[in-house]
Amino acid sequence: MNLQQLRYVITVAKYGTFREAARQLYMAQSSLSSSIKDLEEEYGIQIFERSKKGIEITKEGAMLLEFADQIVAQADQLDYRYLSATENRRLFSVSSQHYDFASEGFARLVSEKKEESLNFRFLETSTSKVMEDVRDAVSEVGFIYLNDFNGKVIKQYLEAFDLKFDPLIVFQPHVFLSEFHPLAKKERITQEELHPYPVISFDQSKNSTLQLMEESIQVDQNVQRISASDRATVLNLLSVTNGYLVGSGLLKSNTQDHIVVVPMDVDQKNTIGFIYSKVRPLSAISKRYMEIVRELLEGDQRIELTDHID
Repeated sequence: MNLQQLRYVITVAKYGTFREAARQLYMAQSSLSSSIKDLEEEYGIQIFERSKKGIEITKEGAMLLEFADQIVAQADQLDYRYLSATENRRLFSVSSQHYDFASEGFARLVSEKKEESLNFRFLETSTSKVMEDVRDAVSEVGFIYLNDFNGKVIKQYLEAFDLKFDPLIVFQPHVFLSEFHPLAKKERITQEELHPYPVISFDQSKNSTLQLMEESIQVDQNVQRISASDRATVLNLLSVTNGYLVGSGLLKSNTQDHIVVVPMDVDQKNTIGFIYSKVRPLSAISKRYMEIVRELLEGDQRIELTDHID
């Protein structure tokens, strides 16, 4: 077994066919198939079931894929730290659900520390990937949220991954809308009023449960859904459609042109917090980043800033 074979398995699982995976890897399909067959023979398992209709990953293959994701992520992290860096620069990395304040705080950190020997990386990704990134040391700090609906499931992940949840803010759900949306001028919005309109959401990883969605309220599953993986696309969708996004209501950067934020008429508290490893001590740069984020959020009337947990 070698790392390249594990990367091949991950790519085939991602794209669903050997043909497309080979195209993405810039290699012959026969070479890709042969390499994975060698891995299957080495471990005595079948990773993919092949048929004229395509491929499906087997139960054994799915288990191997979990290990492959972790091993490749850790190997990539070693490369980032020791091979890709220049002038012995260290890497500070953050993984987050799609929060404007997290990226704005990150930009302020980079500006403040631009003279230091550091490389910086900010990853906006799915809920499960945030937790996996911090577990695997791809990132030192992450952001997720908890509430009564998702809390039990998220806490199970955190416990299994040896991660600590450090509460940052408590917020009530808010609706992000275009300033031209029919509901944009309301003081508060009910869930019933949102029902005729499509919900815009951030795309999650394959097979994610409802508890891993980023929506802070449970949205009717029968309404039209539009999803995207990045904030820029979501903001564009909000600007040109009658869709809406449910979130914290916090916009701290200059991305809010033509977007309004209206509180929801629901009695529900949600807590956004930092996550980090229980077994790896936080670096000084991580602690400074967390301070900057707290300073950024101080005084915002839409949230309750929590006390830091040492």
